[in-house]
Amino acid sequence: MIYYCKRIWAKLFFLGVTGIMCLCLLFTFSRGAWVGMVVAVILFALYMDRRLLGVLGGAVAAVLVFVPSITSRLTYLFTSDYAEASAVGGRALRWAVGRQLLMENNSWLGFGLGRFGGAVAMNNKLLDETEEFSYFYMDNYYLKTMVEMGYIGIIFFLLLLAGLLIWSLRAIYRSGTGFIPGKDPLLRAVGNDKAMAVGIFSGLCGVLVHCYFENIFEEPYMMAYFWGLAAMLMYLGFFSKSRRDQIPN
Repeated sequence: MIYYCKRIWAKLFFLGVTGIMCLCLLFTFSRGAWVGMVVAVILFALYMDRRLLGVLGGAVAAVLVFVPSITSRLTYLFTSDYAEASAVGGRALRWAVGRQLLMENNSWLGFGLGRFGGAVAMNNKLLDETEEFSYFYMDNYYLKTMVEMGYIGIIFFLLLLAGLLIWSLRAIYRSGTGFIPGKDPLLRAVGNDKAMAVGIFSGLCGVLVHCYFENIFEEPYMMAYFWGLAAMLMYLGFFSKSRRDQIPN
């Protein structure tokens, strides 16, 4: 919206909104969310304004220097204590248990929908817990899908996401008009639907990256936001009025 809006006050307003959102995301202390944000910003910067890469690098450096709690949380990933804790009760253990369940059952059809690794399984607990088996979130939506739906399920789910990404790139190409070369990035995208399309696409990619570390799609509102924005991106690329006006009668 900073790049899309024309008025200075609107740009400043959305700059403030962006700053608040970044601070909120920062203090979730979710490393998976941070990785998703970095991927989203990099993709957006490559399309719209590569100066953002320098801003991102400077922001990361400032956080590492002036916010010790976040620095220690990041550096903890590379310690033997983290590896040990992860193997005992963290992601490494959860992922290993998930793969073991998949191998012990039908690897092509999976362990069964809603039986392990997600909110449905946690809330219903169809199987009795034992010393060898207990319920917990998989903290990896792709692995959770593979464990519950098998190789067939994960293949078709990844095909769906691959199709989404391909059509999203086509939508970006078809949306709006080309950016004016040589003009400042903050001005060349004003009123251009392509800026909106790039922003949506970057956000969707950030969520897909975050899904590798959390069960993001377990939250119904996240599913609604994600696929709703995907539909908006398709609209901008293939059905919007600005797009129709470019097609000769």
